[in-house]
Amino acid sequence: LVRVQATGLVDIANQKEWFAEALAKFPESYANQPGLMSGLGGRDVVIGFLESYGVVALYDDRYSPVLGPRLDDLEARVEAAGLHMASGKLVAPSQGGQSWFAHGSVLSGIWLDNQIRYDMMLSGGRETLIDDFQRAGYRTVAVMPAITAAWPEGGRFGYDEIFTRDQIDYAGPALNWVTMPDQFTWSFLENTVRASSDQPLFVELGLISSHAPWTPILPVLDDWEEIGDGSRFEEFSQIGERPEDLWRDIDRIREHYALSVDYAVHTMAAYAERYVDDRTLLIVLGDHQPAPLITGDGASWEVPVHVISGDRSLVDPFLEWGFVEGAWPDTDPGLETLGVDYFRDWFIRAYSGS
Repeated sequence: LVRVQATGLVDIANQKEWFAEALAKFPESYANQPGLMSGLGGRDVVIGFLESYGVVALYDDRYSPVLGPRLDDLEARVEAAGLHMASGKLVAPSQGGQSWFAHGSVLSGIWLDNQIRYDMMLSGGRETLIDDFQRAGYRTVAVMPAITAAWPEGGRFGYDEIFTRDQIDYAGPALNWVTMPDQFTWSFLENTVRASSDQPLFVELGLISSHAPWTPILPVLDDWEEIGDGSRFEEFSQIGERPEDLWRDIDRIREHYALSVDYAVHTMAAYAERYVDDRTLLIVLGDHQPAPLITGDGASWEVPVHVISGDRSLVDPFLEWGFVEGAWPDTDPGLETLGVDYFRDWFIRAYSGS
């Protein structure tokens, strides 16, 4: 026991030394940044994290026959809707779980790849994108349907409003681990969060339909007006295989992984073509690669990032950063993929005055 405690103390000391160095990598505060977020012109900014959406879904032969056509469809829908789109990749700080590390890293500009570092970031009072957007006159909102218990971390981030499972008026069924399907979450974003705000919004959105056990796989409803309070999804509560049956067969697990990510991307595409306009900057990225059961050993921790807006000027900064037009990230092996911790500093500088 003494040895374990001693090892833990050494680890904490090492993490504190690392944390002090990490704090110096980017500014903590951008309060003095000229024209803070002025390049956004007061447009809504939505950052959505797609559960387990890693580059394996796009480029692994086991999954690309499903996700490849879906990305082509996403690109076609965006173009037909008169929208503009860029895609790229970033490196997530975890694999197979612990989504909050990616959320925290994007918001804070610190690489948070373990719980000690995440806790240090929260307890240290580090400013984040939440503070940046509030300073720029935005109302900040978190929509987190996977959170079913008290969430003191949300209070520490300082959002103006938080919607966890209990604060979201959803009358439909839970679908195994998934508390509500992504299509309802997108609908809630539009019809409750965005429809009720008279300020520009920054929204962080957790999308969870592609979370294991990847059953059932729902259809995407064509008529968004049917969604309402979510009771429309009751008919899907008994479809699909039971997790305990599905998870006896590794090939079936992998098949359902691809289908669940396909649903998540399809739903995002349907939302974008219906609701994204020149007053919206939508940024959607994976929270992490799925577990090695899906990727195999030694896989990168890269995740796709898609950026969509009706205003070309809101997408151009991402193209200047190295993203490419369309739905497919660049696969040039000579390009360096940055960590998600670079996002905050880059975003503020890209969308602020000089």
